[in-house]
Amino acid sequence: MIMQVFKKIERKTSFLSKAIIYQALNRDINCLYNYKGYLKNREGNKFKRALVSYRVRPLLQPPPQIRFSNDGIALAIPRALNELGYSVDVVNWDDLNFVPEKKYDLFIGHGGKNFKSIYKHLNKEAIVIYFSTGSYWEFHNTQEEKRFNDLKLRRGVILPYDRYINKSEEFANSVADGIICLGNRHVAKTYSKFPLVLSINNASYYDDHYEKAAKDFAKNRKNFLFFSGGGNVHKGLDLLLEVFSGFDKNLYICTHLDSEFKKFYKRELRDYPNILYVGFIKMRSKKFYDLMDKCNYVIFPSCSEGSPGSVINCLQYGLIPIVSKESNLDVHNYGILLETCSIENITRVINNVSNKPIDWIKEKSLLARKAAITNYSEETFLNNLKNHIKYIIEKTSAK
Repeated sequence: MIMQVFKKIERKTSFLSKAIIYQALNRDINCLYNYKGYLKNREGNKFKRALVSYRVRPLLQPPPQIRFSNDGIALAIPRALNELGYSVDVVNWDDLNFVPEKKYDLFIGHGGKNFKSIYKHLNKEAIVIYFSTGSYWEFHNTQEEKRFNDLKLRRGVILPYDRYINKSEEFANSVADGIICLGNRHVAKTYSKFPLVLSINNASYYDDHYEKAAKDFAKNRKNFLFFSGGGNVHKGLDLLLEVFSGFDKNLYICTHLDSEFKKFYKRELRDYPNILYVGFIKMRSKKFYDLMDKCNYVIFPSCSEGSPGSVINCLQYGLIPIVSKESNLDVHNYGILLETCSIENITRVINNVSNKPIDWIKEKSLLARKAAITNYSEETFLNNLKNHIKYIIEKTSAK
C-alpha cells in the first residue's frame, strides 16, 4: 500500500518532497528506489543502475549539514554515483530481507550483514565495491582484544567489548572488485591481502564559527577534550581517566558512557574536579560552541579507527589533535601523533603541549582549521569518492 501511494505521487513531486512524503508514510524505511537527485541526464533511460547498501534515512530528510559521519557519507555515495551517470537504489546495510530484483551495473556494499545475500542475486557482470569505515575487520578486532586485555592486566577488570565486529566481513572483502576504506594509507595496509584497496579521508561540514570566536589560547592551555562516539575502552577513555586523575590539567568528556565502564571508573568520574563529564551535546548548539572555545586540544587515543569524524569535526574549531597512530588520521604539521598509548607516554605528551608557547598553539590551531576546510571538506570527499569509484570501474572493466 505504501509503495502504491508513493508511486502515484512520484511523477508530480521533486525528489526531496517525495522522500519526505515517503518518510511520513513509513518511519522505518529500509529501501529507497531510483535516487536521481544529482543525475544530469534525466531524459529517457540513458543511465546505468547502481545499488548501495549503507544507510537510507539521511536521504529521506533535509540534508543535516552538521554531522558528516555517517550522514554525510550516506548522502555522498548516491550523489557521486548520480554524477557518474547512475540511477541509485539504496538499502540499509543491515536489512536482511532485501532481494535485488533489477539488473545492476554496480553494487557498493558495507558491512557483513546483508552483503552475501545481496551479492548472490547480482548479475555476473555487476562491478562490486566494498565500502569500509575503518580497518580490516580482523585487525580491528585484534586491536580491541589487546586494548581490553591491557586494561585487565593494568586494573584487574574484565569489561565487555564495546566496538567488536561480530559479523565477519571476510566474504565481502574477498569478492569485491575493489575496496574503498575510510582513513589514510595505514588503514589501506590492513587490507594488504586484497588486490585493489583505496583509502579516503573522512570529512566535516563547513562552519564559520572559528573566525568569529575569540579563543583565549593562554587560558585554555590546560584544557583537553575527549569527543567521541561509543566505545569507551576502544577509544581510549580509560587511559585518559587514569592519566588525568589528580592531574593539574582538565579533561572534558563528551561521549556516552557504557554502564559497566561508568561503574568501574566512578571514582575518577566523581572525585576529580579536573575531570568534567559533559555527556552528549547537540552539535553546533551554544553549549557545543562553548566547549570548542574553551579547549585547545582534542585527544583521541583509539586502538582502531578509519579517519575519526569526531576529531575531524573538532579541527573545524581549531582544536589541535593528539591522536594515536591507530586512529589513522594524518595530522601533518598541525597535530601530535602518539607513538604509543601507554599511560606514561600520554602523560608526557600532555605535559609537553601544555607548556608550549602561545604562538605555537595559535599557529597549530590555525593549521588545524585550514586542514578541516581543505583536506577534510565535503567537496574534497565527494571528488575523491568519485575518482576512486571510477578507478575501480576502469581497472575491473580492463580485465
